[in-house]
Amino acid sequence: MLGMTPARVRELARDALGDLAPATAKRVDPDWRGQVADYLLGQQTGPEATATRGHLKRSEPARAWAFSLLDSLSHLYPNGSMPAIPDSDGAEPEPLPAQEPVSAPEPAPAPAAARAAAAPAAAAAPPPSRPSGGLSPAAQSFVRRRRLIIGGVAGAVVIAIAVLLITGAFSSDSHKKSNTNTAAKGTTGGATRILYEGVLKKVGSEKGDGVALVIQQAGESPQLVVQAEALTPTGQKNAYEVWLYNSPSDAAPLGAQFTDKNGGLQGRGPLPDNFKDFKSVVVSREKVGTNPKKPSTIVLRGDLVAVPANAQTGATGATGATGP
Repeated sequence: MLGMTPARVRELARDALGDLAPATAKRVDPDWRGQVADYLLGQQTGPEATATRGHLKRSEPARAWAFSLLDSLSHLYPNGSMPAIPDSDGAEPEPLPAQEPVSAPEPAPAPAAARAAAAPAAAAAPPPSRPSGGLSPAAQSFVRRRRLIIGGVAGAVVIAIAVLLITGAFSSDSHKKSNTNTAAKGTTGGATRILYEGVLKKVGSEKGDGVALVIQQAGESPQLVVQAEALTPTGQKNAYEVWLYNSPSDAAPLGAQFTDKNGGLQGRGPLPDNFKDFKSVVVSREKVGTNPKKPSTIVLRGDLVAVPANAQTGATGATGATGP
């Protein structure tokens, strides 16, 4: 839906797993890190999977990273499809990759994703002094009050892993059929389902594009996942707000977020009970410190299209969703 190649999807997925457990990821042999990531995402069969399991048996750091990731992602695997992590073969543990000594860095502003992930802890701890160049108190307050529940890296992980596990997005042709069958069983058997999808297209002379998905995990309420790329970076004076939308007088705000330096935005948040009453999802640019009742400057817009239960073989696939 974002026009990315399979190689780019694979790269983003590997990066997402590295960001999800960075401390243990750094201890894994760089030559094997990508193979372990593919194995955990169900993208290996036959000799490749056998070789990766052999490395996991020999490498304590690789097993530690794998178990850490499975703890975080266990709810995203369809029933019975979680990859097995073999026990140690009893050999001497391999040496850790050499680490160059690092001098203490200058204080730097934390990225928006890190602030989002650290928000609960920050609320309970005394506020640190603001580093030079960081967000202003007004900007921090705005995002803390209004952002989507999961932003930045966490949102990217949710989108990458959910789409990969549901659709087999970068599966090889030789085993795409088996992945598709597994995904269909998982989605109809109580795992994560995509209920609605929409392509977010730029409005007028604005920049960027993206995708919106309404997903539901077994036993939980539906949530909206949004990812956009190439937006005009927000800086500290503006933020992007996500809305359910029918018209300027009939819109419901879901949360706001800053972009990264490249104009990327990711987020996930709960939906109101009446979300089915809205036709579209829009992303608007808003001034920090305001509390808009309707979208000010609409940047992206896309209609939500229902995904039938029997078409859960891909995020688009049989539905062919398009923007407005």
